[in-house]
Amino acid sequence: AVVSTQSTGDGSKQKQLDNLLKRDDAIIGIIITDKDSAIPILSSYNSGSSDSVSRHRAFISSTTMIIKNCNKLGLGETKRVCRTYDDRNVVTYCNKQWIIIIIGSKETSLGAMLSLESEINRCIEDIPVLSDD
Repeated sequence: AVVSTQSTGDGSKQKQLDNLLKRDDAIIGIIITDKDSAIPILSSYNSGSSDSVSRHRAFISSTTMIIKNCNKLGLGETKRVCRTYDDRNVVTYCNKQWIIIIIGSKETSLGAMLSLESEINRCIEDIPVLSDD
């Protein structure tokens, strides 16, 4: 089972994200955030997980800073960041106006997590961007 949160108002996007998560029990969650503000706009977590967006707020914010500041360090434009921790693996990538974070258990292959990129991109490609104008 999958636990979802959403603020896009489009249930079909949420269902698509939930279905991606259901394919691999080792994937703990998928979070889509706004690139500029790091505000989660869509997320889905495996129901067996105690994780949630609120638990990951500081993590989401720091991930956004890493991606934004790699260029300042002379590393060039950062497309993807892969991290491994004692208990999980995390893949983060940029897609136009969104930052996508995929959280997996320590057994999850980074390759399997990266392979979700094109499907997630199709899922979120037409989410409207709110402008400050």
